[in-house]
Amino acid sequence: MLTLIVFIPLIAGLALMFMRNLDNEKIFRIAYTSVGVTFVLSVVTLLGYDFHHGEMQYVASIVWVPLLNITYKVGADGISLWMVTLTAFLGLLAVNSARNQKKDTRQFMGLMLLLVAGTLGVFVALDTILFYIFWELMLIPTYFLIGLWGEGRRVYATTKFVIYTLVGSLLMLVAIVWITVIHYNATHELTFDIQTLVHTHMPVDLQWYLFGFFFLAFAIKVPIFPFHSWLPHTYVACPIPVLVLLTGAMSKTGAYGLIRFCLPLFPEAVNDFALLIGAMAAGGIVYGAWIAVSQRDLKALVAYSSISHLGFIVLGIFSINDQGMNGSVLQMVNHGIIASALFLIVGMLEERVGTRNLDEFCGLKKHMPILYGMFMLIALAALGLPGLSGFVGEFLILMGAWTAGSFSDMAFLYVFAGGLAIVFASVYMLYMFQGAMQESTIKLPKGMKDIDRREQGLLIPACILVVFLGLFPGVVVDRVGPTAKHTLHIEKTTNLPKHTDGHGGH
Repeated sequence: MLTLIVFIPLIAGLALMFMRNLDNEKIFRIAYTSVGVTFVLSVVTLLGYDFHHGEMQYVASIVWVPLLNITYKVGADGISLWMVTLTAFLGLLAVNSARNQKKDTRQFMGLMLLLVAGTLGVFVALDTILFYIFWELMLIPTYFLIGLWGEGRRVYATTKFVIYTLVGSLLMLVAIVWITVIHYNATHELTFDIQTLVHTHMPVDLQWYLFGFFFLAFAIKVPIFPFHSWLPHTYVACPIPVLVLLTGAMSKTGAYGLIRFCLPLFPEAVNDFALLIGAMAAGGIVYGAWIAVSQRDLKALVAYSSISHLGFIVLGIFSINDQGMNGSVLQMVNHGIIASALFLIVGMLEERVGTRNLDEFCGLKKHMPILYGMFMLIALAALGLPGLSGFVGEFLILMGAWTAGSFSDMAFLYVFAGGLAIVFASVYMLYMFQGAMQESTIKLPKGMKDIDRREQGLLIPACILVVFLGLFPGVVVDRVGPTAKHTLHIEKTTNLPKHTDGHGGH
């Protein structure tokens, strides 16, 4: 099943890249059908997963390169399955939002599908080389999608994004090979299997180096402050359909990598560096929110707010406890839905008014009452209003940080930073909503119309989900819980130096 989920958009994307004489309607149907089937399969897989057990399920393995024992091995647990479903859902929204794409539609849709496939592959790969291949597969279509269809300083943004990502990727590849060599020297078994490599014992000082290589790759992708400088430029230059995938799904691959690789492979290093990384996350939470307050460009405002919200996710992961981990995964789902919806709204506003500058348009309430209601709901979810999805994830993360032994006496400051960022979020979200929808102006174009049915179809699912997950967060948390416990159990009992007592200092 997981193989179908990954390869349906991959094959469809490659087919579109080489097909000729297709009109835009046929191109859209091929792309939409492929992501639609992928989404249905992901939901079926999610519903069929036994959430009482935290181990990998749906595991399939085929020897790919016998000489090096590289395998095509995929599987999913309670964390990765939610990420797979989120990615497939956002792929459906992204393709639908690109229906009116006129410039080189076939290539654009083909690259979009390749991006979806690469992201899905990252979440299910259980072989480190396979993981690395899918990791790089995400980069290639993103480079062309922003470089060819972007706006503004797209070349600069694309170049900066690629340089940052490639540096991290190459360091990760070095670490992958290094770990395999260490395991081979210890066991005389050549393997790239993640589930096998987590049992490889490494000295603490060596864990530090390898953890640093992996962490840098994932920190750039999230991004974690201060490795964030590529994000505002890239997001502002990025086309809205691509941005839905970039902010909603691709940014989660970095957080997922921290959970899948860093925690189980390098438990001592995680414990040693958790305090520092918590400080980086807390700094990013406040920094992103503070800078978002001063933005006039709506795209830049949402971009900086993403830095803040992604910082919450990292803070929860390095709390290294159940509340933090559960909150982080829930917030990964929430942010994917909320941030994507906000960017879609920004695109709809820009299409009608011709600008994203808040100084040049406002007072849209009378002209766009449907968008007004949806925009208000998404904005309230983004600022963490109780009863909506954004609140529960942030609350669990702050609870996890407050009780985290890994943060020692700094826990209060990290929680304070999170609370301060929530206050800032109320400022910039209400500023964004009220400035666009409620103030009066005479500058609006004549004959402005509300969003049509297709655009409503893009936002209605997000509106339903932010309410549903806000009222029933257990749908995610209860299913993530066993996997979070299993992951933390591995982090605290496996792959520790032989001189320890099995608790790794936790």
